[in-house]
Amino acid sequence: MPWGSEMRVLDGIRIVDFTRHMAGPFATLVLADHGADVIKVESLEGDSSRTGGADKLGDQSALFLLWNRGKRSLSIDMRTAEGKALVLDLIREADVLVENYRPGVADRIGIGYAAMAELNPRLVYCSVSAFGPQAALRDAPGTDPVVQATSGIVSLTGERGRDGVLVGAPIADFTGAMYAVQAILLALLARERTGRGQHVEVPMLFGVLSMLTTRLGTYWASGEDPERFGSAHAVHVPYGAYRTADGQAMAGTYGGESWPKFARAIGLPELLEDPRFATGALRREHRDALAAIIEPVFAQRTTEDWRARFAAEGALFAPVLTLSEILSHPQVEEAGLVQTLQHPTAGAIPQIGPPISMSETPPAIDRHPPLLGEHTDEVLREAGCDDATIARLRAAGVVR
Repeated sequence: MPWGSEMRVLDGIRIVDFTRHMAGPFATLVLADHGADVIKVESLEGDSSRTGGADKLGDQSALFLLWNRGKRSLSIDMRTAEGKALVLDLIREADVLVENYRPGVADRIGIGYAAMAELNPRLVYCSVSAFGPQAALRDAPGTDPVVQATSGIVSLTGERGRDGVLVGAPIADFTGAMYAVQAILLALLARERTGRGQHVEVPMLFGVLSMLTTRLGTYWASGEDPERFGSAHAVHVPYGAYRTADGQAMAGTYGGESWPKFARAIGLPELLEDPRFATGALRREHRDALAAIIEPVFAQRTTEDWRARFAAEGALFAPVLTLSEILSHPQVEEAGLVQTLQHPTAGAIPQIGPPISMSETPPAIDRHPPLLGEHTDEVLREAGCDDATIARLRAAGVVR
């Protein structure tokens, strides 16, 4: 089949997905958007995120619906011999296995890498964990806030003189998800060249650390832990969130002619002649004095007034938007990023569509987040089970 809009880049790739909660499921969601057949293997009780969280869309967990579109659900008891055998049959024919148990758990339940590589030498096996397989934190439980705290990112986030705070989005989980997607695609590419699968490890801790380049630069250059600066930039001054007459806006400088543009936009060109602010290093040194001048000025005008003034100068500026404001923004609406899926029990559910655009093999949302065990019969038939066998397995409590 020629490449074209009727085909997605991962069509024909089958993924057996043992992940729960957020980091693993979001990774496999991205792969499903690009055509992979993701079989979500769940216990008879299901992924705990089906019942977790405080918010629901219809009768379903809002979080589960956001992390699991595009997949098929197989609800099966792997503690039974038949259940485990059926799952191994799936893995034998799969391209990818993804799990986010703590290190060692997959081995204990009989789906560890060594055994699965022997079963299927072409299998790409991806392990997502909080801290990785190294001994120091190998067995420690870890969620996004715990990983944020351990990684140093909490110590870098928040106002000066106050305690560190969590980043407002689950950045450790989503960084882990994105690195898992990269790792799986890289391993599939390697398999095209070698014919062999491999084990890829994705510790969420290391993913967050890899993001801290600007703060690592400060630390390695000075030997001192970087400060927290709240909404202000650590390096470029002025650059931060300022309270306006009716809200808040982000404005700043980033080198070159950006400082003169900023000074003219706020109506204080005389700042360009002040020796305290002549260079980036001097502005960092006198950041508090400069903030004391700038902040009262921003409070005198509305956000829209400032937007127009900064636009006239070609200076860096953005209003601080709420979720409701950005979701209804023309930039988002014209891109069609917010999409709707029909769910069999929750009705119409909103989704953030694939953020990547591809001209020849575009991604698509074409399957609602599955009900628990919704595709059990379908998957088992594909594995060679007839209706009588499926009925017997259900009656025996092996599948749901």
